[in-house]
Amino acid sequence: MVRKTEPGLLGAVRPLWSEADNLRERVAEAASLYGFFSFDGALSQRASNGHLRTNPASRAALIRLCAAPETRGAVISGRKVVTLQRRLRLHRLSYVGVHGADVTSGGLRMVTEPDLELAEQAMGKLRRACTRIEALQAPGITIEDRTWGVVLHLRNAEAGAQVEAAEQFGKLVAGEGLQLRRGPASLEALPEGAGAWKAVLGLLAGQRGALPVYVGAGETDEEIFAIVNRRNGITVHVGPPPRSGTAARWQVADCGEVIRLIHWLADARRRS
Repeated sequence: MVRKTEPGLLGAVRPLWSEADNLRERVAEAASLYGFFSFDGALSQRASNGHLRTNPASRAALIRLCAAPETRGAVISGRKVVTLQRRLRLHRLSYVGVHGADVTSGGLRMVTEPDLELAEQAMGKLRRACTRIEALQAPGITIEDRTWGVVLHLRNAEAGAQVEAAEQFGKLVAGEGLQLRRGPASLEALPEGAGAWKAVLGLLAGQRGALPVYVGAGETDEEIFAIVNRRNGITVHVGPPPRSGTAARWQVADCGEVIRLIHWLADARRRS
């Protein structure tokens, strides 16, 4: 349970479980429900080595949710869809990877994506440019290829090397006309036009009238919180909000509470 509320961008962030009875009624009575979950912010746990590991209970919880009447689920991440599929091994889910540039979904889908061919070409040029910059070859600096995105990992480098690598990477990204996003101890280059929020809107367009639920924690998730709020959906921040606040309207404490939330949604839909 969350012990206190904290100010969000749209007012007070309220502990979800304190309003669970009222929210259950909304979930149960909705004609259909579409649950969206940030892989990094909602379904994963940070291991001692700094890597994210999938919460082992998430797969079973998502199976129950997607089996509920008129209910669909999607997982969203900066990682590639094949990585998410390998982690979760669920075919009934929709997957949004590389911040909206990589989308896999069954059924009707209306998703606005960037020009993937041009994006792949731009990322290829960026990767080649990175090999020519000495600062990007420093010990502890790693460059990850996500086909339609390139990630500069800084966590294992010394502080001075991190600063220099980030500066050089930023210049290369700007030179290619790409987006630059900051992640935990990383920088990401993305094609112009990419945005997970666009994919969320596209997936919702394929299931008109669905009550959207979004669960996450992070800069990218804030964009989706705002979109889902405008659709009168349910937005849930995982963990304490940032000092700048959050657009999410409700809050749960951690990844373990997310699993409880997914089962709670499944139970409410079965009673609809």
